[in-house]
Amino acid sequence: MNRRPIDLLQLDALTRPAEPYLSCEQCFDELDAHVEAVLAGHAGDVRPGMHAHLATCPACAEEAESLLALVRSIADEETS
Repeated sequence: MNRRPIDLLQLDALTRPAEPYLSCEQCFDELDAHVEAVLAGHAGDVRPGMHAHLATCPACAEEAESLLALVRSIADEETS
């Protein structure tokens, strides 16, 4: 049997999540909208690829959690 080695583009296509790819920069640009959607109970309405990116990128997930905690604490202070 004659096997050809797989190239990096093929490997990337095979291992990429089913959702559209979102870079860290794109994720960071969309974090405000993501946090607003989560707080409004519409987390499913965020940009495609956001959930997959946050599930696989610890740095962006930490940034999202920090922003969410900050916004929640500000909202709690305003209602107190």
